[in-house]
Amino acid sequence: MRRRPKLLIAGGLGAVGLIVLLFALLGNNSIRGYLDDNYRRVSSDGDSIVYTSDQKPKAVYESVRSAVSPADVQVDPEGYFLRYSDDIVGITASGDGSRIYLDDERRGYGVWFPFVAGVWGTGGGSGEGFRGGGPGAGK
Repeated sequence: MRRRPKLLIAGGLGAVGLIVLLFALLGNNSIRGYLDDNYRRVSSDGDSIVYTSDQKPKAVYESVRSAVSPADVQVDPEGYFLRYSDDIVGITASGDGSRIYLDDERRGYGVWFPFVAGVWGTGGGSGEGFRGGGPGAGK
């Protein structure tokens, strides 16, 4: 009977350890969390959430990309654009540093359309993936 309390304590500690490990591995692995933790937020007025960095855009891009893997990237002379499942990040030059823009996917397509359209599609939604079968197809 004396073994039972020791087994319960060991099992409880093991469960707590597993929970801590899961949070460490899975927790805050979002682009929003990463940007909040690593860059200075300067605005979030309902439009883009904007962060700044003293680093050049390429250094910020490489840091962000290696920390939270994007679904796709687009590099343009005007900046670096990273697409995530629900978000788009745009990194542009600002003086000697960078400005980092975070938008939900729909707004991000609108803001960054000149740089990502034709590469990531048009941001048109569920019908965008339709590839018609020629003249009159799909009518």
